[in-house]
Amino acid sequence: MRPPALALTTIAFLGLTASLHASTIVTENFNELTPQLAITSAGAFTAINGTNVDIVGGALYGSLCAGPEGGNCIDIDGTGGNPQGQLRSNQLFAAGTYDLSFDLIGNQRGSNSATTVTFGNYDAMFSLASSNITSGIVVDELVTLTSPGYLDFTSDDPGGDVEGTLLDNVVVSTANTTVTPEPSALLLLGTGLAGFAGVLRKRFV
Repeated sequence: MRPPALALTTIAFLGLTASLHASTIVTENFNELTPQLAITSAGAFTAINGTNVDIVGGALYGSLCAGPEGGNCIDIDGTGGNPQGQLRSNQLFAAGTYDLSFDLIGNQRGSNSATTVTFGNYDAMFSLASSNITSGIVVDELVTLTSPGYLDFTSDDPGGDVEGTLLDNVVVSTANTTVTPEPSALLLLGTGLAGFAGVLRKRFV
């Protein structure tokens, strides 16, 4: 029969080590796609409400994807779109907590551009100067969805064929949250270990 002290120790240890490990749900850098203009499907995303976006890279305006972006990236405004591009994740995310990362940079073509990002309780507009490659970089933003929802990138530029914000390196993962032990769990662990040590001492005396 297992000594009560050992049982207490096991229960306390399990309480101390409980954690949720992050796992990636969506990762999209658009590098596997063929650069082209006026598209409605871009890897893990789809342009909605009659809009389109441009996949740029390589010989097709590849210089626009300035660091930290690289390879291909997405021109949110697309070509000839009115209204401008509205890009939505193909996946409907369940209610829960997520880590969100993405790169948004200025259009690199001499004018300001703006994009709104919405995902659960996260709702932020990025207004970027042409050469701004830092202000729109978001890493591991903790986001909570109280109900199922999509990740949206929506251009806030005026109608017509203008240069839009550039998007790259989108990652959505489950939140990596470690459970902090209650003081009572720490006390239980100490008591259990002390008791278990006593049992072992008696056995070997």
